[in-house]
Amino acid sequence: MIELKRLVGGYRLEKPIINGVDLAIRKGEFFALLGPNGSGKTTLFKLVTGQLPVVEGELLLSGRQLSSFTKLEKAKKIAVLTQELQVSFDYTVEEIISLGRYPHQKGLLKSLTNKDKEIMQQVMDITEVTVYKNKQFRKLSGGEKQRVLLAKSLAQEPEILLLDEPTNHLDIKHTFHMLDLIKEWQHTKGLTVFAILHDLNVASLYADRLALLHNGRFLEVGDSDTLRKEEQLERVYDVLIKAGPHPVVPKPQLLMTPKLEDKKEFYSFGDNFTFDMDDKCVHVQSLKTLRTISNGVIGEGIQWQKHFCNFHVDKDYNCDHPLKDIREWLREREITTEQSVGMMTAVKLSDVVISKKKIEGMEFMAVVTAGVGNAVDITKSELCQTPVTIGTINIMLFIDAHLTDGGLVNAMMSATEAKVKALHDLKVQDPKTGTIASGTSTDAMVLAVTQQGEKTPYAGSGTLIGKGIGHLVYEGVTKAIQKYQKRIGQQI
Repeated sequence: MIELKRLVGGYRLEKPIINGVDLAIRKGEFFALLGPNGSGKTTLFKLVTGQLPVVEGELLLSGRQLSSFTKLEKAKKIAVLTQELQVSFDYTVEEIISLGRYPHQKGLLKSLTNKDKEIMQQVMDITEVTVYKNKQFRKLSGGEKQRVLLAKSLAQEPEILLLDEPTNHLDIKHTFHMLDLIKEWQHTKGLTVFAILHDLNVASLYADRLALLHNGRFLEVGDSDTLRKEEQLERVYDVLIKAGPHPVVPKPQLLMTPKLEDKKEFYSFGDNFTFDMDDKCVHVQSLKTLRTISNGVIGEGIQWQKHFCNFHVDKDYNCDHPLKDIREWLREREITTEQSVGMMTAVKLSDVVISKKKIEGMEFMAVVTAGVGNAVDITKSELCQTPVTIGTINIMLFIDAHLTDGGLVNAMMSATEAKVKALHDLKVQDPKTGTIASGTSTDAMVLAVTQQGEKTPYAGSGTLIGKGIGHLVYEGVTKAIQKYQKRIGQQI
């Protein structure tokens, strides 16, 4: 649809800014152009729109030189939406949008047909500007003006839509509304989109392909996985960047890290925690926010948290709304839900075991409650319904270490291995199969690290961290089960 062949161009009196780029934008795709300020994005955009002259190479539209098109021919094919919101005359919104129909009007006295009016009304409705149709354009806010200009562009019924940072004046809601709308037109009308986008995360979500422009040349052209190349992005943008997966869409999202993070002060692990317990809750609070991995009722996945709560519930607790219940219990205790890991257990909290160790200078702490009434051998048990979310063996593990996300997973595996070994040595059995249990049907765990010290992806059984996890979890689970079994035995 759009082809650039060894394209060179820029401003007449200066050295060319675009230096021999090749690119083919396919019909019906959303193509995003990325790069820092000064990389040549706007210059390339102006070359494609014909605002700047091509010094060398070719710029083709549907196989024809762009320069061979008349203004009217280009207007029927291409609509342009830029950051510039100025309009020379004091038009109403409806009059602005009617300009988009001009290339399709015939005769000397061009006038709006019923079809023109229908299309104008359609685009005003979908861009949510109908309410402003009789209002003067100059009286609108920046975001409202941008939506009006988008409606004008869509009213043009173009084959190609050129966008120069179109969401700069929009809030989050209208940014996503605009791009959702453009994607819908791309899919339903075969619209080809060529966009300069400033936000890398937005580009990742919406673009089919993208190009990274640096010093007038393309470093790379590809799909959104191009944005997973952290070192390349750091070199181009001069910012520390971490790429991670979007939790819903199979696209990467980027997190920028301020350089002041490298200068953070270290703190004492032992002085970092406060501990509070009653018959309803064990609450461990960290003064510093910790990096966590958990399968708790709330705070699940990999996150940053400060509060760690294990709530006691009765054995006949109704598990229909555990998330709602824990949030309510946290609010009652004035604990922020957004920075909390919350678990449940039917085990008496008086059976809790708190263990601390310091191994070769590295500090560990574990808080464990455990019961084995619903012990399960995962290799033998028959399929059953999804278990309730009440935890039986609940483990909170805190480590003064710096782990990658992979290291957190590795540490979770080490903790699980230690738990299974404790059950094996205590000869805890699955009551249905009579075989040694590997856990219970409702185990929960949170592993939290300070992110101090040297970063490592290793926390397995052959590492210092792994050994420390193993010792502490084995000891904590063993003692907690023994306390539980002793109390149950006394009750019998």
